[in-house]
Amino acid sequence: MTMENCVTLKDVAIGYGRTSILSGITFSLKKGEFAVLFGPNGSGKTTLFKTILRIIPPVRGVIIYGDGRPARFGYVPQRQYLDEIYPFTAGEVVLMGTFGHRMPFCPTSKNDRLLAEQCLEDVGMQGFKKAFFSELSGGQKQRILIARALATRPDVLLLDEPITGVDILAQKMIMELISQLHKKHHLTVMMVTHEIYSIPKRINRIIWMHDNKVSITNTEEMTSLLKIDETSFPGTVWH
Repeated sequence: MTMENCVTLKDVAIGYGRTSILSGITFSLKKGEFAVLFGPNGSGKTTLFKTILRIIPPVRGVIIYGDGRPARFGYVPQRQYLDEIYPFTAGEVVLMGTFGHRMPFCPTSKNDRLLAEQCLEDVGMQGFKKAFFSELSGGQKQRILIARALATRPDVLLLDEPITGVDILAQKMIMELISQLHKKHHLTVMMVTHEIYSIPKRINRIIWMHDNKVSITNTEEMTSLLKIDETSFPGTVWH
């Protein structure tokens, strides 16, 4: 059975204003697929992410979303701009993900609160509901931000460098969590990274941005192309 496309890019050029930084991008992200957007810093990964999210328009080309209706994205940004001087609890941060489900100024519903509770449970943070977000560790904050993204009830979960700034153990746990969520919820997932060792083994494909072009490959082909032995991945970072 053919999988339905969730997002399709046709000869897309990305950039800002009329200035293109990368062109000729053509690929489809299928429903239920786990794809990794991989490449060195400055290759245009985040710009492509923002274009898919409709934050910035493509310079040219067409992006088609599934059956034509706007796709709902759960977005975990590369850096968190939530001002930590405000005393938000972890539960309140997750609840922010439900805001798009209701009309402005409407009170939080019981269903929204139950959804936030479920998302906290899904990321293993139900015991931290009342803890202040600013007092959590880097790995715990990342789990809360993933839970907030899940609270949007996403068609596609987009994660921009989800393990940046956390310790090695937390990195491993976060990657295991993302893989578990993909499997449990049958989510379509696209993750950005510039670290080859962070790419999970069980993914569908890698969208490799390099030398001002985009190539579609898989984990085995990527390892061969980069001539990197799996045991050396922990020390391999592109800058």
